[in-house]
Amino acid sequence: MNDSKLMTKTSMLSLIFTLFIGFGAIAQQMMQPQTQVNEDFSDQEFEEFVKINLVLIPLQEKSQGDMIKAIEENDLKVERFQELAQAQQAGTLQEVASGAEEMASFNSAGQKVMEMQQGLQTEIQQAITDSDLSEEKFQEMYMAYTQSPKVKEKVDKMIEKEIK
Repeated sequence: MNDSKLMTKTSMLSLIFTLFIGFGAIAQQMMQPQTQVNEDFSDQEFEEFVKINLVLIPLQEKSQGDMIKAIEENDLKVERFQELAQAQQAGTLQEVASGAEEMASFNSAGQKVMEMQQGLQTEIQQAITDSDLSEEKFQEMYMAYTQSPKVKEKVDKMIEKEIK
C-alpha cells in the first residue's frame, strides 16, 4: 500500500474517534490542564487496539461515502454543507444560507448525516464491546495515539503491517 493511502487510512482514525468519544469529552479535556499521557501498554493491548481499528477503518470509509452521497443528493456540495453546518453552530445559518430552498436542502442532508453518524457510532461501540479492550482502555489508548508521537508511530506501523 502506498504512503498516501496509509496516511488517509490512519488519518481517518481521528475522524472515527471524534465520533466515538464525542465533542463534549474532547472539549472537556481541552479545558483541563495537560495531563501526562500513558504510553505504557502491553503488546496484547496494542494488538487489540490495532485489530479494532482495522474493523473501524472500512466502516468509516463506507459511512463517509454514504454521507457524501446524502449531501450531494440534496443538491449541496460537501464544502457548502460544511460552511452551512459551521454557520448553524455559530447561530448564523439564516444569514449564510442563500434562501429557504438551500436551508431545506441543508436540513434534509443534515438529518440523514446525523442518522448515519449515530449508526456509525453504534457500530464503533459494538466493535469495542466485541474486543478484549474495555471502553476505558480503548479511550486511553486513543488519547495516547493522538497525543504521543511514540504511540502513534507504533500503532501506524502495526496497521501498515496488517494492511500490506
